[in-house]
Amino acid sequence: MNNIPLYEKLRPKKISKIIGNEHLKKIIKKWIENKSIKSFVIHGKPGSGKSTFVRAIINEIKNEYNTFSISGAMEGSKTLKNIITQEKNLFTKQKLLFVDEIHRLNKAEQDTLLLAIETGEIILIGATTENPAITLNPALLSRLLIFKINDLKEEDYAILFENISSYYNKDSIFEEDVIKTLINYSNGDLRRIINLVEAVLESGETSINNEVISKFIDRRISFDKINDKYNYISAFIKSVRGSDPDAALLYLAYMLENGEDPMYIARRIVILAGEDIGLADPNALNLAVSAMIATEKIGYPECVIPLAQVTVYLSSTLKSNSSYSAYFKAKEFIENNNFEIQKKIVNPLNKTMEKQGYGKNYKYAHDYGGFVKDNYMPDGLESLQFFFPKEKGIEKKLKEILKILWGESKRYD
Repeated sequence: MNNIPLYEKLRPKKISKIIGNEHLKKIIKKWIENKSIKSFVIHGKPGSGKSTFVRAIINEIKNEYNTFSISGAMEGSKTLKNIITQEKNLFTKQKLLFVDEIHRLNKAEQDTLLLAIETGEIILIGATTENPAITLNPALLSRLLIFKINDLKEEDYAILFENISSYYNKDSIFEEDVIKTLINYSNGDLRRIINLVEAVLESGETSINNEVISKFIDRRISFDKINDKYNYISAFIKSVRGSDPDAALLYLAYMLENGEDPMYIARRIVILAGEDIGLADPNALNLAVSAMIATEKIGYPECVIPLAQVTVYLSSTLKSNSSYSAYFKAKEFIENNNFEIQKKIVNPLNKTMEKQGYGKNYKYAHDYGGFVKDNYMPDGLESLQFFFPKEKGIEKKLKEILKILWGESKRYD
């Protein structure tokens, strides 16, 4: 009995047969032609084709290189050292090491690779679903090129569906209405599409449509991530802004349960906290950032817990866009006006700048009890004001403080 999954059977053996990411294919094909592979790490979503790229490289250069493959989740420094320190002889080839899930190597294990890469003892290829700029040691990262797998385009998916149909010796097994559904369902993970198709066909179905696949997946399939995502995130944001936690939760749950990227929602929540709640409740931004970090660390489905919590809080708390509006007033001003900073609030970096008057007559606020009424605006713009605080929550207290400090000099009525 053949238990090899369909996605393994369809996995391309050559770089030229890989679907999409033409920019990366062009680079790697040139390296293979020149027999000069460079050390690099490739990152992207699960099922996006990272391992496919690496396996195709290894398949095409296996006669020129001595190749090794390990898992960062399973192997340790002992295995790495054994590979690196293998004795050479007249017939020894250049060593090429593929580390899948390279982000799972600890610092010591990553350090083991440093000298070997630097001296040319090995060529390292790493694959990871994480951002290597965050998960890899800076020293190791500086010795590697970084490539990202891009999402497939519509025409790339068309090739995938053709390849699947060809494997089953049919012109097409996909009805037209199901193509977009499968793309949305996959969220960039090609394995999800292939595994679903394999399961459907092995159940006795001869063609694939929305009605058929609805029996095999446990989520709604009407969510169009290309068109609907912006409508639903807009409805979510406006519901939070409108202080309706129930409507906000409805749209949040709909997006998450239909496969929307939780980090996309989390990032929009952070923006929303700064834009719409602002200084009325500064703690809102702290909670939003915490929810985003939690979402990144724990992933779906548990991330729905902090996302739901922050959604209810932001919906229920006071709202103010005064700091958001103030920034864009300042932005508009600088786009239409020139100005110079007063010399007194510029630090003199040398004796010449001191002689030119930089830093002269600057009053250090802490020498005056924490505040001294002075002009920090460019000369001639003393009355310019962008920030007009509102009578809400914490912002009301800030307004009272500013009014006491500046008196009639600024308009805080």
